[in-house]
Amino acid sequence: MKNKKNIRTIPVAVISTFGHCGIDWLHSLIDSHKEILIIPPLSFFRKINILKKKGINIDNSLKPRIITNIITKAILGKNANESYNILSKNQNKSAFTKYINDFLIVEKEFNIEKRLFFAIHYAFAKINKINLDKIKMIVAHEHAPWNCYQYEKHFNSKFVFMLRDPRATFAGSFRVYQRHKNIPINFQIDMSLLYMVSAEKFFQKMSKKRILILQNEKMHNNLGLEMRRLCKWLDIKFNKSLLYSTFLGRKWIGDSGYLSKVDLKKSYPKNYYRPTNVETRWRGVLDKNTILTIETLFEKIMIRNKYRLDNKLNIISRLCGYLILLFRYNEFNNFFSFIIGFVKNVIRRIFIIFFTRQSLKIFNII
Repeated sequence: MKNKKNIRTIPVAVISTFGHCGIDWLHSLIDSHKEILIIPPLSFFRKINILKKKGINIDNSLKPRIITNIITKAILGKNANESYNILSKNQNKSAFTKYINDFLIVEKEFNIEKRLFFAIHYAFAKINKINLDKIKMIVAHEHAPWNCYQYEKHFNSKFVFMLRDPRATFAGSFRVYQRHKNIPINFQIDMSLLYMVSAEKFFQKMSKKRILILQNEKMHNNLGLEMRRLCKWLDIKFNKSLLYSTFLGRKWIGDSGYLSKVDLKKSYPKNYYRPTNVETRWRGVLDKNTILTIETLFEKIMIRNKYRLDNKLNIISRLCGYLILLFRYNEFNNFFSFIIGFVKNVIRRIFIIFFTRQSLKIFNII
């Protein structure tokens, strides 16, 4: 390992999200900063959990070659979103695999999660000829906020969370799901709910010195100011590259659940992110009952971040909001599946709200 700086000594920060809030956009802005090592959206601990769900358990008793084969199959599959592919088309998959294997042979001190995390980032740095001596921070993109506890446990990380108006977040998620076939409304609402609740509970648990919230709306209003806040937080120098979107150094136009399933091929319509246009979009997706439910559940988030509520919430309206969540948003093929599924949905939503981390295990959510 020719770099003087050992990758294991570089601090790890994490970017995550309250839901459909623009985390890929944040990632793209960080992508080209010379003091940051960031891999296209990896969601490392989500990948590990998926392997475990399949009965594939990785531990330090396995030979490096076996570990390497397992993890490369998990992370190097071709993604419909080109921005999510870890390697460029012209990069050698075998060379990347060899770098991971070489690291695992030499570095045996840590538990398997840390060994693998650093091995993947080491291989990425090697294949992209990144000088680790110039890297001040590894930034990990972990899309599911419920996996952020793992970074706290293994890396003592700092965290940056993307947030936007919860109503826009839910509407955007619904639009993404609607662009894919056969995703029932109960899944759409429950996954959106889980993201927001998990992120909020993590935020409440963490010391405010270790977590930074970036609001999507503020970034669109004054990107330079928000990126300077981020630089101060990560202790890196501000660079104009933070004002432009790239993945693997190549220009990235963006994505939007309203416009496409995958990365956009042409620029956004003019004034696409003007606040009035954003509001028009989410109001076109959500009905009044869903807006009441979202405002009831996430009233504190909205007040704390100065989002104006439609509803004047009181005991009765809040009760209505919870009842709508529990007993609405069901979609089943027949009467029998409706009865069983209805009861399961009610129980799952109660668990997501009040016993969030337990719900992840009970309901097999990754």
